[in-house]
Amino acid sequence: MGTRRIGLLAAAIACGMAWCATGSAELNLWISHHYAGEINRGSGEYADAETLLAEARQEHCRDRDEAHRLASTLDRMGVTQMALDNYERSEKCLKCSLALKEKELGPNSRHVPTTLNSLGDLYYITGQPDKAEAMYRRALKLNERDQMNIEVCRGLNGLALIRNGEGSYVEAEELLKRAISIHERHLRRWHPYCATVYTNLGILYTNLGRFDEAEPRLEHAEYVQDKSLGTLHPDVALRLSAQAALYAKTDRHRKAARMEGKAEAIRAHFAELNQ
Repeated sequence: MGTRRIGLLAAAIACGMAWCATGSAELNLWISHHYAGEINRGSGEYADAETLLAEARQEHCRDRDEAHRLASTLDRMGVTQMALDNYERSEKCLKCSLALKEKELGPNSRHVPTTLNSLGDLYYITGQPDKAEAMYRRALKLNERDQMNIEVCRGLNGLALIRNGEGSYVEAEELLKRAISIHERHLRRWHPYCATVYTNLGILYTNLGRFDEAEPRLEHAEYVQDKSLGTLHPDVALRLSAQAALYAKTDRHRKAARMEGKAEAIRAHFAELNQ
């Protein structure tokens, strides 16, 4: 990573920032960098997304009317840093976003659960299930009157992973099924987040030996990802590995090896891309 990018990133994730004058030029640049960064992040090009989002943060004119815009960039920076395994930077971005939202938009703002769920994901990935659960449950509490919100499904999926890790498989299954039901009831059957829940349910059934139930869930996840992400997204590698595990346990070893080979190729591609 070059000196310029390091400087941009350091400036972008600092919580103490100077106010600047608003202007259409800065807004247009923020829109350009922010959404270009989001496109790159969505396609797994995290290193490029990191640079663009840092540029968006630099262009942001920080007044009280623009708190959500700044927090939105910090949220995406936090998720991008998480994908790059930069967990300290990720936590700093997300905590800055949460503090900003709570101060400027209110602790019960509809924008807060997004950050809470991302913090939950971060704490789950870094082996802090108690802290992760606290974030997921707080997000669910804030959305208890808005059960169609996609953040409800994110929280349920996160709690299911925690319950699965504890061996509470029945509860994990119920949480995943509830998330799928909400996605489908509110016309998100083809959303990538729905594919993630189907993948996790397929993994759960595979681990429990319920192979006839696992396979259609993983096949549905594949169908959704093909429509929404394509065949080379990093999330696809997780589903491919899940299918490989299922095929290995059902004596389809050649097919399992082929699936795992595809998953490894995707991981290698994005590891090189995000150097």
